[in-house]
Amino acid sequence: MQKFATPLEEATTSSLEALKTFSLGQAEHQKLEDDKAIPYLKRAVELDPNFAMAYATLGVVYNNSGESQQAEDNIRKAFDLRERVSERERFYISAHYYDTVTGEVDKTLETYEQWKHTYPRDTVPYDNLALRYAQIGQHEKSLANASDAMRLNPKDGYAYQNLAGAYANLNRFDEAKAIVDQANSQQLGSIGTHLLTLQMAFAREDQAGIQSEVAWGAGGPNEPFLLFFQGEGEWAQGKARKARETFNHAASAAQRHSLKEFAVAVQVEEAIREGELGNFQAVRARLAQGLAMSEKRLRVAAAVALARAGDAARAERLVGEEAKESPKDTLLNDVQIPVAQAIMEIERNNPVKAVSLLEAARPYEFGAGPDASGYLPNEVRGQAYLAAHDGAKAAAEFQKILDHFGIDPTSLFLPLAHLGLGRAYSLEGDKAKARTAYQDFFALWKDADPDIPLLEEAKAEYAKLQ
Repeated sequence: MQKFATPLEEATTSSLEALKTFSLGQAEHQKLEDDKAIPYLKRAVELDPNFAMAYATLGVVYNNSGESQQAEDNIRKAFDLRERVSERERFYISAHYYDTVTGEVDKTLETYEQWKHTYPRDTVPYDNLALRYAQIGQHEKSLANASDAMRLNPKDGYAYQNLAGAYANLNRFDEAKAIVDQANSQQLGSIGTHLLTLQMAFAREDQAGIQSEVAWGAGGPNEPFLLFFQGEGEWAQGKARKARETFNHAASAAQRHSLKEFAVAVQVEEAIREGELGNFQAVRARLAQGLAMSEKRLRVAAAVALARAGDAARAERLVGEEAKESPKDTLLNDVQIPVAQAIMEIERNNPVKAVSLLEAARPYEFGAGPDASGYLPNEVRGQAYLAAHDGAKAAAEFQKILDHFGIDPTSLFLPLAHLGLGRAYSLEGDKAKARTAYQDFFALWKDADPDIPLLEEAKAEYAKLQ
């Protein structure tokens, strides 16, 4: 151990050389430099094909990079080898298996909580509980765990990005900024803190701030993610042409960095936004080549876009395939699939059934992060109530979205919530409130492309209120 410059990690392996290589990869992972960690971790499992902890960490690194299939493959290998390892390693492997492979929220949380109580000075369970609680919308618990992680290790980069994110999710933006500034001052900034800063810049319409954050990642492995969030903000402003261009750059950057699944995900997300704007032909064109049809965890997102475009047959097939392959996945079966099915029922003029389907999602509303509910269940529920001519209940759902602004400040569903409020108040016959809501929407879309079908509809509806 004195010979190596990098301290050796505690991990079970028969090869000292594999342990040394793993330690180098783990060091990069702890610095949130996952792209640099991958070669070391891959080499570690080549040196010791039974190195469970190296497989697990490699899976986590791939998952952080948006490559879910490679993540699952490696974590599954680790889980199969879990009887060979120490108790702490077993906690790490099992928690990530339940989280990433099977998607069982309860088992994931239970394992991290047991780990936390067994090894109370280990920051890893606190860091991951902060993420998981955020994902299911329990942001106060996320804040508590991120705070504990920082208290245990003031140099924990994960704690800073999780704590800043928790404050933002709770609409406590000044505190979020203070944590980001603190991280930057200690050179502990990460892709997470930079993405949050980018989102806040969009919320302030700070073009210089936006460009500064995008420039930070230019040419590097974080470039695809920053470009994606830049494009998301442009969709939210109604700048569809510009957003398409930015998403195209994000997908190209992802391909350059071998993030093939993320490149496909960008195109699926673009199809979802085209559907929300009423560009249904663009949805079909985006998914015409079968993009995401074979990509696990992207099928339901593609189904949401196809359902919006009225292609229920393909949407149902994709939902069925994903449900069959992932029967234990909590967020998939209780949030994502019910949302897709609810959209289909609205298209079939069955809004009451749509509302019923969405009940399963209530415990997980306003979750933040990958695979989380975000605003979608509330937006779809609001649309269902509009279709059922229940303006009061529709308005309540759209207002909830606006009340949770910090969950995703660059989301297209924020301006659409103002439009939804306008339509809801119009149903109730309150023209004054309806006009104000429409005006709020038009203000947010002051620079929007004029030929967006949804914008043309909104202008026609507003004219009738005069």
